Amino acid sequence: MGNSQIVLEMAEFVDSLGNWSVIAHHTFEWESSVDSARRNYERFMKKNLPNVGYFFAIEQNPGRDGHHIHALWQDDNAPRKATWKAWKAKYGRNRIEPCRSKADVVHYCSKYVTKGNSWWNFKLTAARFQRLKLEASGLGGSKGECNSPLARG
Repeated sequence: MGNSQIVLEMAEFVDSLGNWSVIAHHTFEWESSVDSARRNYERFMKKNLPNVGYFFAIEQNPGRDGHHIHALWQDDNAPRKATWKAWKAKYGRNRIEPCRSKADVVHYCSKYVTKGNSWWNFKLTAARFQRLKLEASGLGGSKGECNSPLARG
């Protein structure tokens, strides 16, 4: 299987998890390990955006030691400016912007998720989790099946 096929399959999986409306990029002022980046990001999201579903990838910094976060969010109403300020005050630079199309999700996957040595995780909202369960069981309407073994859990 070629890299472009892996990117497309991963993009299908990520796209099946939610209606991604925001893409966010977060850095740390210190040289964060993968585990530190994960813990801090998940703690930040739980405290500041507890009702927002998200998918995030951790990438090694290109010019120095440490790691940073690239994420997709499932909420058009997430307070982007307030979230930007909260992250900036506690951790470092960040950029939060609209995710406009599935092409943005494919680009996100090709750039951050399917690279070697990448680490990723996601949190679904309760409503989205229930919809995925219904779709996987064949009761969820015509949006399509969720065929990924990762999503069947």
